[in-house]
Amino acid sequence: MGCCVARGACAADRSALKEDPPLEPAGGDGAPGGEDPPLEPAGGDGAPGGEAGEQQPHMPVLQEVEYDTVEKYNQWQRLGGFELSSVLTSGAALLLDAEWMVQQAESSGILKPRQALPPAAFQSYSGVLAGTPACSTPVPKLHVVCVSHCWLQADHPDPRGHNLRILARALRLLDAHVYGPRPQRMGRWAVFMDLCCIHQNCRDSKGVPQQRTYQRLEGSDKFADGAIGRFDSENVLFKEALGSLGSFYSHPCTYVFMLTKFPEDYQTAAYTHSADTEQYFNRGWCYCESSWAVLTKPSDLTLNLGLSTGDEISYSKLVEVCSAERKPPVFPDAFEVELQRKAFTNGKDDRPRVAELYRDAFAQRLKYSQRLSFRNLQWDAEHMKQLVTALAASGGGPNLQLLDLCGNRAGDEGVALLVEALRAPGAFPKLRELNLRENQIGAAGAAHLAEAFRAPGAFPELCELNLSENQIGAAGAEKMARALQASGTLPKLEILLLDGNGIGNVGALHLKNVLLAPEAVPRLQRLTLRGNMIGKRTRIELKGCGLGRLPVRWSFRWQFDDSD
Repeated sequence: MGCCVARGACAADRSALKEDPPLEPAGGDGAPGGEDPPLEPAGGDGAPGGEAGEQQPHMPVLQEVEYDTVEKYNQWQRLGGFELSSVLTSGAALLLDAEWMVQQAESSGILKPRQALPPAAFQSYSGVLAGTPACSTPVPKLHVVCVSHCWLQADHPDPRGHNLRILARALRLLDAHVYGPRPQRMGRWAVFMDLCCIHQNCRDSKGVPQQRTYQRLEGSDKFADGAIGRFDSENVLFKEALGSLGSFYSHPCTYVFMLTKFPEDYQTAAYTHSADTEQYFNRGWCYCESSWAVLTKPSDLTLNLGLSTGDEISYSKLVEVCSAERKPPVFPDAFEVELQRKAFTNGKDDRPRVAELYRDAFAQRLKYSQRLSFRNLQWDAEHMKQLVTALAASGGGPNLQLLDLCGNRAGDEGVALLVEALRAPGAFPKLRELNLRENQIGAAGAAHLAEAFRAPGAFPELCELNLSENQIGAAGAEKMARALQASGTLPKLEILLLDGNGIGNVGALHLKNVLLAPEAVPRLQRLTLRGNMIGKRTRIELKGCGLGRLPVRWSFRWQFDDSD
């Protein structure tokens, strides 16, 4: 968000973070109770209209879009779209049409404040719902992209279109990644960006919207040039929109694109500089938005576009480059300490407000999260310590079912910190899948895991454990095998993945003892051991004991390398 946009004191709606069940629309082809009525403007573009002296807020008439009412609406609800519905249907926030933004970028256009934009710039609420991916889409997400950015000038965040061009390129790559190359318009994507989506102080002395925003006179509530800024009715909606910021940026199913890099000519006369020229991560609101964005989102939903080289030819490559410096969730106390170092236009009021908004979002998001996927972020032991602190502060992940940390650098030290949190009394009671693939875990790390598995009542629901592509070796396999042989250890474990660990014949024979133990891991159905330098004779022994203990169909799920 722009550091130069005034922020109102409007607390986040905590109740909106609690999930409602999908609803069956009651009428026609719209939301519950029939189609939402169009947002009717009074006075055309939001200028004074209606009754004498009445100043109506900017509410453009938007084109309604037909969609499969029941399926789309229920999918919107399942993905948590209900958190955004209130602020969108009230008109406090409108979402931009992504294709319109791309066209503006390609024609060297400049974005304008919301009140100065044409209706074609926006998507209607029905259009946003129509863009919701089908239920059959693998790992569906809301097609809402939230933009976090600095204001490069006091009166405009991007007066030369630098950030718009970067954003347009990322939107094109995202669309091609999800839908493939296609000639039709990008109507499936909507964008939230403060300048264009919430009411700005852009009205002149006659109430006419201008292309830039007005600044308040120093020590006064008045604006320069006698400008009105916003109508009173727009101020009410503005405050409502501010209360929804956490829902947009911290939502686990929205995308967040962070525009963190200043233009190369920023320090030249091309820009009119205000008192606040701090970099992105040194600005208070930007720091808050970026911290919201990393609470629970998967790796491919939060991108720092400032890291882009401009040469990425796919969204997957863009994710690889632009998620490289992502940090774990920040514990609220640590967030508040760091916030004291950040710049605000109005720090006295905004700093405590931001701290409270972040604390509320942190508690709600991590408490209710069922899936946390932090893949390929190269987090080391120090990052794992920060993650563990955050998870513990959330109450021990009471609803967490999947923890995916594949592709990091936790190492033995990081695993020790992680299992200490996982085995805490009452922690993570619903965890079903734990993915530690490719984390540089050695024999010592395997020993830490084995010790945690033996703890009474630990991991009561764990069904799948992935330790592939580490270096636990024969010694680590022995530690794991001894833990798994104990009665009551991982009672619901069905899948154990140990590919590429250098286990060898000795380690494989230790695992054989797990299969021979009558009460060990009673539900185990699959064990993979590819790339472990296991000889032919050992493989025959393993297959033989597996046939006697497990379903015959599973005897073919032993997975080895033919070259072993």
